[in-house]
Amino acid sequence: MTSPSSRPHGMEILVCGSQSRDLAELRQLISKQGYSVETARTPVNAIQRTRVSPFQAVVFLVDGGDEAWLETITAFNDLFPALPVIVMADHASLETERRARQRRIFYYLLRPVDGVELSAVLRDATVGRSEGSTRQTAT
Repeated sequence: MTSPSSRPHGMEILVCGSQSRDLAELRQLISKQGYSVETARTPVNAIQRTRVSPFQAVVFLVDGGDEAWLETITAFNDLFPALPVIVMADHASLETERRARQRRIFYYLLRPVDGVELSAVLRDATVGRSEGSTRQTAT
């Protein structure tokens, strides 16, 4: 567990995906690292939450062929261009990775994810980001 003095104070992460169990597991893993975590189970809910909350990064849990979440990455790129998007895929699908990388993403991870690697990616994504710095809306 992260000590209180080294916790990333005020850092909020949004975790998005369709599977409740996967969301709960990832939420717990990220919370143990000291981040505040919210979840979204639909693309519309993810966009709504991001419009009103100062997230420092968003993590998309993408199952192979999950077109809705892949298209949501494009919407996030347009609506929240400064928000780092991290994609986690459940298996080594080259097609899913290729399609995710066609969008503007910060990092691509394969599940099961190593806690050390996830911690490093989140730290890199949130370095220098203060509360409220990602709250942007389309004009």
